[in-house]
Amino acid sequence: MKKIYKQLFIICFAFATVTSCEFGDTNVDPAVPTDVAMSALLPSGEAAVSWAIGGEMVRISGLLTQQFEGINAQQLDNYKYLIRDADMDGVWQRMYHNSLNTINVIIKKSQEQNAPHYEGVAKVLMAAGIGTFTDAFGDIPYTSAFGGDEGNFTPTYDTQEQLYTTIIPGLLDDAIAKLSAAESAGGSPGSDDQIFGGDLDLWIAAAHSLKMRYTFQMAKRDAGAYDDALAMLPDVISSNSEDFEMYFGSGANETNPQYQFSQSRAGNIKMGEYFINAFSDDDTREALFINDIFELGEGANGYYTVSAAPVVLMSYVEVKFIEGESHLMKAAPDEAAAKAALDEAVNASFNKITGSGTPVAYQADLDARWTVAADKLEVLIDEKYIATYSQSIVVWNDYRRTGYPALEFVAGGTNAFNTNGEIPRRLPYPQEERLLNLSNLPIKTPNLQTPVWWDE
Repeated sequence: MKKIYKQLFIICFAFATVTSCEFGDTNVDPAVPTDVAMSALLPSGEAAVSWAIGGEMVRISGLLTQQFEGINAQQLDNYKYLIRDADMDGVWQRMYHNSLNTINVIIKKSQEQNAPHYEGVAKVLMAAGIGTFTDAFGDIPYTSAFGGDEGNFTPTYDTQEQLYTTIIPGLLDDAIAKLSAAESAGGSPGSDDQIFGGDLDLWIAAAHSLKMRYTFQMAKRDAGAYDDALAMLPDVISSNSEDFEMYFGSGANETNPQYQFSQSRAGNIKMGEYFINAFSDDDTREALFINDIFELGEGANGYYTVSAAPVVLMSYVEVKFIEGESHLMKAAPDEAAAKAALDEAVNASFNKITGSGTPVAYQADLDARWTVAADKLEVLIDEKYIATYSQSIVVWNDYRRTGYPALEFVAGGTNAFNTNGEIPRRLPYPQEERLLNLSNLPIKTPNLQTPVWWDE
């Protein structure tokens, strides 16, 4: 990260992180702005965060949970659990340098300009990015992550416990308060907001939904997390139309990250056999998930891989699955409520992907499987495995939290970083952090089987 921040803050360029350079009046280029408005920063920040989550993070999660199969180069290595620290350099650059740094600038500018609505939006995006990253890496920089302009190129790491119990809920609570402000004198997002078009109520619902996710995710640490998550239901995303997602475009520089990967890295990845076999004959989503551009090339109609496809940051489908699992696993289980939430989650997935509800035959089969299941959690997670395909790293989180779906380990998965050959529990820290910020690195020798805090 040190190298990243040096590049960002020592090199003077026309962006909001550096507003002026001491070249003297004779060297000022009037064509280059010395400041960038929040309305210009927001769309680039939204796109960058969505790209970082919907590109590599989705791909890594899919490889580890066999929704994808790597067949060449780094993707083959990652599929076989060989994930090197150098593989993560670009991942961190895209999340911190390209994405969260811009979001942090918006937060600072909104505070300076008395624009609480912009601040609220930015803090929701910050929580989404930081939350995804801590789920993957464990302890990560946040508190001192954005100090490069003050000469701090060796940020310290916040523990995942701090992030989960204090920092992320604090960001989201403050975001909700700011978004609820009656006035925002310094301006409010409008057409510059590429996600919700300036609809603050939808941003508030997204914030509550993320808070629900990260509360629920602590269930291995705190059994009360299930009831705590259920208490948040009145304020969360309540339909597919409220999904927290970013749609991309069809222009050369506007396309979805998975589409771009399929064009620039053709032949490196295909759909996983376990994922393909998870679909029943009655599942009308199959063609839109399996007929995918990674294998079929241009013209394929994969829902999440066409050029203008969305990147989902949080969805109604995920909310309903959280509700279902929480009812099933809480101290006083309610199987009827769990099944009702599961049915709605599945129906919402079919509606989102195909435009029609759950097929009658599919629902009948689901009912039968639920009735006879020795462990109803397995039925629920197996359904979620399909329904949350390409939605952040939800499936990998589920596997680590529940042990479902019942995946077999990939052959050849034993290596120096993954000595037991099992599905990794975390990602390694980047090589650049090991070389340039070693004193602050929480794990100095990569071990992919060291669980993150909530997974212990």
